[in-house]
Amino acid sequence: MKQSHPEVVKGAKDALDKYGNGLSSVRFICGTQDIHKELEEKISKFHEREDAILYACCFDANTGLFEVLLGPDDALYCILADLEEKLKEAEGSRMKLIVTDGVFSMDGKVAPLNEICDLADKYGALTFIDECHATGFLGATGRGTEEYLNCKGRVDIINSTLGKALGGAAGGYTTGPKQLIQMLRQKSRPYLFSNTLPPPVVGGASKVRNLIRPW
Repeated sequence: MKQSHPEVVKGAKDALDKYGNGLSSVRFICGTQDIHKELEEKISKFHEREDAILYACCFDANTGLFEVLLGPDDALYCILADLEEKLKEAEGSRMKLIVTDGVFSMDGKVAPLNEICDLADKYGALTFIDECHATGFLGATGRGTEEYLNCKGRVDIINSTLGKALGGAAGGYTTGPKQLIQMLRQKSRPYLFSNTLPPPVVGGASKVRNLIRPW
């Protein structure tokens, strides 16, 4: 297991010794240290996206995204059997966002991402996947559902966790276009009003990234 790998444990201990158990602050005050920025860069490179933002957990990443991105004039769709019909009905919406898990944890089913992305392209929708049960597990290099289904780069926004395959402790993130990530840093309440991710968690997760792909 990655969480008990000696390098991961050492990374957590080294961060604990250098930065302490926590930073007693949110990111925009004194909660952003070099290790946080380095991990965000590793995450965005791993997923081959422009930028990434860390959260205390993926639940925070999900709530922080939707409240910032969507408004009353937008259309939000979870994966549906009649997805195309719903997209047709939303032609007047400011934004259309298709939301799905990459892998559904209760039954292990994999979302049909290629078909979803085809419909998104056809109807001008954005795509979002929660990869908590795929990152580090699926695909030849652990990049998740996109890699597993050979549709890398087609999904607009990816959220995932550091609390499973990528360290097993805590933490979540959003990765995607730089403009979106910059907006989340300014407006996402779980990011703005929660203490920064503890240094030992960041140090351990960063080592996991190194083990998956040396930098």
